[in-house]
Amino acid sequence: MATNQILSEARNLWNKGNALEAGKLIFENLPVGTRPQWAARVLRLVVDRTGVKSQPVELAISIANAPKDWGKAHDVFSTVRKATLELGRLKPLSAPQTLLLRQLGLAELVAKVTYNGTNPDDEFDEDSGWWVAPLLKNILDSLDDEKFSAAAWSALSLDDEGPMSGAGDKG
Repeated sequence: MATNQILSEARNLWNKGNALEAGKLIFENLPVGTRPQWAARVLRLVVDRTGVKSQPVELAISIANAPKDWGKAHDVFSTVRKATLELGRLKPLSAPQTLLLRQLGLAELVAKVTYNGTNPDDEFDEDSGWWVAPLLKNILDSLDDEKFSAAAWSALSLDDEGPMSGAGDKG
């Protein structure tokens, strides 16, 4: 399938509320070596837009953008998961805490995608990257910001980098 056709189909799925299928279509058509940076790019956009920052989230973004360190991403996942569980125990959550919890969920996916990029024997679920889109959509829906929604779609679809450069090259 041609890149433009993939993006058109993914956008249609996204607009119809099927973010998981859109995420699957995009993720599966990204070159394996670009998947960690793609996921980190989406997370960076969310952090920059919300202004909610945390060390575990920054760590996930950092490791995804350093291919030589991808093998450490399993430990990064554990760090992020610990923060997710600790925050998840608090009730009730403030609005910034709720956003942080969603960002931590996205950071877990970034760490999983990054670790899987090393082709390990003990990989995380191979569909981990599919879930980036639904988590992003969940964050977008909670913020209700059209300008941010457009930027998020661009990040998700790599629209401003020459759509999915290398799409179809999965190895």
